[in-house]
Amino acid sequence: MESEQGLSAKNLQDKQIQNYWARDLARRVYLLRRQRKAILENCRRVAIVGASKDPDSESFLSTEKLLGMNLEIIPVFPGSESFLALRCYPRLREIPGKIDIVQVFTRGDLDLVELAREAVAKQVTTFWIEDHIVACAEVEEILSNGKVQLVEFESLAVEYLKHAPFVVTPSRSRREIRKAVKVSARMSKDPVSVKPGDGIQDAISKMERGHFRHLPVIEDNGRLIGMLSDRDIRLIRPSLTFVSNDDARLQLGSLSVEQAAVFDPVKVSPETTLKETAELMLRWHVGGLPVVDHKDKLVGIITYTDLLREFVGNEA
Repeated sequence: MESEQGLSAKNLQDKQIQNYWARDLARRVYLLRRQRKAILENCRRVAIVGASKDPDSESFLSTEKLLGMNLEIIPVFPGSESFLALRCYPRLREIPGKIDIVQVFTRGDLDLVELAREAVAKQVTTFWIEDHIVACAEVEEILSNGKVQLVEFESLAVEYLKHAPFVVTPSRSRREIRKAVKVSARMSKDPVSVKPGDGIQDAISKMERGHFRHLPVIEDNGRLIGMLSDRDIRLIRPSLTFVSNDDARLQLGSLSVEQAAVFDPVKVSPETTLKETAELMLRWHVGGLPVVDHKDKLVGIITYTDLLREFVGNEA
């Protein structure tokens, strides 16, 4: 009888201990949710590292969702000018201004330790790792010492949807995106181009004969390396206030394309949508963009006039 009472008392004690830890876990979960909500309500500038350009990848779809929430998204994408019509930066540390969250999609060549150091240097609020990857002890220590919160095993897009009080812009379905008009349907194919060593006068003559305002600059193998616009030429024309017309023509005649062109220009592919192209033109204040294939070979050019024809035609 005594042993039964002892067993009963032990069971009761075990149950009380379990209830205590269950309540403690519930409190911790509640506090974590409150903390998460507070972070997301105040964080509007997100740097995305390690995303994929594959439109069916998780990182691509997640970025689209975040864009639909009116957040400021800044892709870190070495070797790329734009991603989803957003300007890219080669390194986290090169992004100007304060960054609230660094969202990390891990990949084989990504150095999380170095990225954590850059995040601390930028004084970001949160280092958010997607893809169910666990940070190593060194990354945890760097972030902890730098007072940067680490989040793992959570989707940033899902958490924003749960916690942040803002209106989400309805996103287009994948089918609608695929049906969107692409640059290939409206670009001018095989455009007139120039080479870096060509004279400025020759470039001007080509512009005047063809009524062009933009000339792609290519190498002998057809690879795009720059763009020359009428605005670039105006910037290097000698001022008639200080020289005569004849002297101005002589000075201009001695210049080459490479002295006026913009190198490593913003460019698009034939698969870029017209909407993304228009956004790029507005962001970079340009009236035309070269179109290149996957090897950077020039295949066309698209200008704001082509876009106007498309959009005005659709409204008619």
